[in-house]
Order: sequence, then C-alpha cells, then structure tokens
Amino acid sequence: MPSERSPEGPSTQPLSADDRFAITDVIQRYGRAVDLGEFALFDATFTADAELDYRAAGGPCGGRAEIRAWLMQSRAGILGWQHHLSPPRVERRDGRVHASTDVYTPNLLRGEHGETLLLHTGGRYHDELVATPEGWRIQRRRYENVWAHGPGVGGAIPDPFAQR
Repeated sequence: MPSERSPEGPSTQPLSADDRFAITDVIQRYGRAVDLGEFALFDATFTADAELDYRAAGGPCGGRAEIRAWLMQSRAGILGWQHHLSPPRVERRDGRVHASTDVYTPNLLRGEHGETLLLHTGGRYHDELVATPEGWRIQRRRYENVWAHGPGVGGAIPDPFAQR
C-alpha cells in the first residue's frame, strides 16, 4: 500500500522506502506477467487507462489490452524469453513519480531448420507511476530500444543502430 504522505505530498518530498519497494515490485510484476504468460497480472501492474508505447520494440502504442494482446501474440513465436531488470531509478519530478529501468531480454527462437537461435535485446523502460487504493501502478510506459543483436533485428525487432 502506498505511504499516506508520498502521493499527496509536495513534489520535492522524497519517496518513502516502502514506496520505493512497492514501485520496484510493480515493475518486477510486469516481467513475471510476460515471462510466465501470467497476463492477469497486467491489471495489477498498469492502471486501467495506461498509455503504453512499445513502438521501439516493433509493437503498438496503446492501452493495456492492446499491449497484452501484442505480447501474447509475440510469445507464440518465441520458445522463451526472460526479462532481466535493473533496480529502477525512481524520482519525483514535476509532481509525478518517474522510474527508469534497464532491461536485458534474451529471446530463444526456432530457426527455419529447427535450430535454436538467440536474439538479445537491451532496452529501457521509462515509466510514470501513480499511487492507487490497490497500490502503485504504471500509468505511462515508453520502451526505449537501446541495442539488439541476433536473428530478427531489422525485421520483427527494429534495429536501433539504423536510426542513429
């Protein structure tokens, strides 16, 4: 549960340790939801009106249901993936709570001859979070594709170096 003072406090008031742990938990919950296909956890990760931008990963920009559907479809073509998340950098800025979390995601794919291929992706989640009666939730997320290497880069996964 978010602390009593943080969500309503002045924009310069530091977040409590409890708030920081809860924010880290909600960011980690997302990784569990998509890695294990536990998409019911999406509702406990994002607000109902969340604005999510996954265009840098070859996905859509839209709401929670649209991103859930895209991720479920993406999982169908992947043998496995695993989100490795850094501890988020959390700050209160402009009266809002922002988090930036680095992510490394290895993706196992099946090649055209049955071989197992490995696609490596590295990125960053830029989140804006809000305290709700149910706890902290992500209200806005933008995925930044920092690097990618392996099969699918430049196709299913945009090549971040082609845009530099």
